[in-house]
Amino acid sequence: MRRTRPDKVKTLRQRVLILCEGAQTEPNYFNGLKHDMKLRRRLSAVDIEVYQPKQYTPLGLIREAITKKKKALSKRNPYDAIWLVFDRDFHRHIEEVFDMCYKNDVQIAYSNICFELWFLLHFEQVTSPFNKCKNLISYLHDEHNLRYQKNGKNYEQFKELTQQAIANARLLESYHEYNTKTKGPKYEWNPYTNVYELVEYLLDL
Repeated sequence: MRRTRPDKVKTLRQRVLILCEGAQTEPNYFNGLKHDMKLRRRLSAVDIEVYQPKQYTPLGLIREAITKKKKALSKRNPYDAIWLVFDRDFHRHIEEVFDMCYKNDVQIAYSNICFELWFLLHFEQVTSPFNKCKNLISYLHDEHNLRYQKNGKNYEQFKELTQQAIANARLLESYHEYNTKTKGPKYEWNPYTNVYELVEYLLDL
């Protein structure tokens, strides 16, 4: 039998699944990142899937992630990583969702109050809370003259400032960690997002 030389064996790319709660903003952003001319070869194996549970909740999202993980394992084609992208946005059972993600080795890209906070961090550091997502979007429009649309090509609009957004997100996280007025678990911090962790993960693949 002819053997394949070790140096001829192709290295398989990582298989990554990203489940987005939102139907437009989040998948549009990550699909834009995936298809960036400079990145799409490295990210060709990333499977970005939009899933909207019947109850439209993060709890439905983690249940779907667990189902897909088991199905992939049964087919001997497991994911190297599974990420959930969702917002606080007044959803119930957030604590339960975080616990289920931890127990099932599912990664979280979470924003409070909403994903648009990640966009704002491309332009400035922020520590003041937003009570409603529409207030945050209005702030983006008013303070940064930003023509933002949920179904727009937002990655293209923001990509040149990605590293600045990552730095600002890290500063925001440190602010909460060392601020004596910040109480409770991370999912109650406002404003807060760790979307930068998923972005860095994809950029480093």
